[in-house]
Amino acid sequence: MYLSMKWIVGIRAAGNLNWSKLNRNESLVQTYLYQMGNGLTVERKKYMRDIYSKYWITAREKIYGFMEYDKNLCNYICECIPKGKKLIGVAVGTGYPFADFFQKAGYIVHGIDISPELIDKCRQVNPLIDCKVGDAEELDYSDNQFDCTYCFHSTWYFPNLNRAIDEMLRVTRADGYVIFDVQNANNKEIYKAYRERLVPERGVKKIIRYSKNICKIILRRGTPDWHNFCYEVPTYPESIYDYFRQKNISNFCVLVKKGDESLEAEGNTGSFKEFGRLVFVLEK
Repeated sequence: MYLSMKWIVGIRAAGNLNWSKLNRNESLVQTYLYQMGNGLTVERKKYMRDIYSKYWITAREKIYGFMEYDKNLCNYICECIPKGKKLIGVAVGTGYPFADFFQKAGYIVHGIDISPELIDKCRQVNPLIDCKVGDAEELDYSDNQFDCTYCFHSTWYFPNLNRAIDEMLRVTRADGYVIFDVQNANNKEIYKAYRERLVPERGVKKIIRYSKNICKIILRRGTPDWHNFCYEVPTYPESIYDYFRQKNISNFCVLVKKGDESLEAEGNTGSFKEFGRLVFVLEK
């Protein structure tokens, strides 16, 4: 899986854009990635399916665990949705921790993920989770099927977030909930980290990464990563507000992740620049 020279040049050029002139009412995905065409979209999806998934299959539990933020998200959904209702996790991963938690809490849980390897692991973690391989931007489910559709720690990997939101709304029943979180591009720390990811590796950093790849090949441990592109993209909340207006969506609120990982409602508009993580809650 090598990027063509066209995409490498395009990505490096993006690092030299005058970012201060970008329209803050458009998402970075639209102003940066979409301009490069469908080719990069395919590459990002392949990367998540074939390479990143090999890291995530163990890292989700061993490195990140069941964080307080995750527990608060689970508790929030449990407060909104009665036990026994039907939920679906978009980008369900291995099922840990969300799908596994909800199934054991008494919900009927479905899940979808782009990685066959993660879905296989999800079935091992909890066979009662009805999960399958699929694309968040093309959910293989009928309309109005679920009482709650959730997507956590994943939207920044989607090439077309608006399309994924459309699909989550489509499969959710009337009076149901769609809940997802985003990295807030208005936040200085989030934006700085994103800008750093855009800068192509040079010198020592590049040598170190390539050396690690060679060691992985020789030792047959891990998956070499030859990619030189940014697959993790934050979102300006203003772009989501604009999209909601276009779709006549008004029944929503925004929760912010505070320093202690608790969730707090902050209305339904604003830049929220002091918060790096925002949770959008839509009632259909």
